[in-house]
Amino acid sequence: MDKKEYKKAYKQYYKKIKKIVTVPLDTEEFIKLETYAKSRDLSTNKLSKEILSNFVNSKEDVIITKEQQQTISEYIHISRGIANNINQIAYKSNLGEYVDINMLLSKLKENEDKFKEVMSKINL
Repeated sequence: MDKKEYKKAYKQYYKKIKKIVTVPLDTEEFIKLETYAKSRDLSTNKLSKEILSNFVNSKEDVIITKEQQQTISEYIHISRGIANNINQIAYKSNLGEYVDINMLLSKLKENEDKFKEVMSKINL
């Protein structure tokens, strides 16, 4: 096999086992990537490959699904409700007004149940 045939065969083999990914970046993003790569004595391509490989091989799920986002939104909604209730209780008690303990306990129990429901949706 001459050099030309060898080179052609190698290119065909390489294309079968390797795939090229092209990602357009804004100039600002590229400069950040380039600066980061230089600080680690790597080329931008090598750093990009390592970042992608680490992400793909990671056991952590970094991207949030729609379901996870909805669960987070529910969690935030419940947290804000609790904070609002605490603020109302603090306001009334600072004014010397009566605070119904039974109502407070039932509301806390209701929020606890909501939290348990939301937390059961989270995959740990």
